[in-house]
Amino acid sequence: MAKAATLAELQDLHRLIAVSLNARIKQDMEDDLPTDAATLGAAIKFLKDNNVSADPADADDLSALRDKLREQAEVRRANRGNVVSLATADMKVMEG
Repeated sequence: MAKAATLAELQDLHRLIAVSLNARIKQDMEDDLPTDAATLGAAIKFLKDNNVSADPADADDLSALRDKLREQAEVRRANRGNVVSLATADMKVMEG
């Protein structure tokens, strides 16, 4: 029978997932690359599963994030027909 994870192991995994998602999205934004839908979906689900929501007092920060995500979506739409361009952008992300 497999050994169950300890609370400390689960907390560490939770922290690692949060750090990883945050780093990936932040790097994409710094590189002016659109974050892939799977990563954004995982981040949204992670936040929802952990009952994380935005405080209206942070509206300016959210507005900037919304604008940046909108820009990324426009870039992705513009490159939708160009598979080579999308693959090249994804390879840059994977290469670090």
